[in-house]
Amino acid sequence: MIYKNEETDAVNLFESEIVKILFDKGEGNHITFIIDWSECDEEIRLVCNYCTGYRSEINTLECYSNFLCTGFLITAFSYKKTSGGYIVQINFDLLVRGFIKFKCDDFFIETESEPFQQGGNDNLIEN
Repeated sequence: MIYKNEETDAVNLFESEIVKILFDKGEGNHITFIIDWSECDEEIRLVCNYCTGYRSEINTLECYSNFLCTGFLITAFSYKKTSGGYIVQINFDLLVRGFIKFKCDDFFIETESEPFQQGGNDNLIEN
């Protein structure tokens, strides 16, 4: 199943883990997040097309500084529609704290099964 832009509100990403980030500089400068989905025993893909303006801040909590980073647990997923597309922001606030934020033309989440519970836009994007 594919959920595009605002349709992604149907997918709950809370406490799912980003296990891989793929950059495709071919047609359209895409970024793909491979996510271990907490709702099912499957990986899903968050694909963002024509990305620019990347910003990130990621910090390991001091008490976990000796552990290897194996992924980022998502605590919030936000997007904001603009005249040129969308601003997308993924927040982390458990073992690793921070965010990844960028602009894109559009985005979608691809899953093999239907979500168990509603997700939603956490609306954490500030100017």
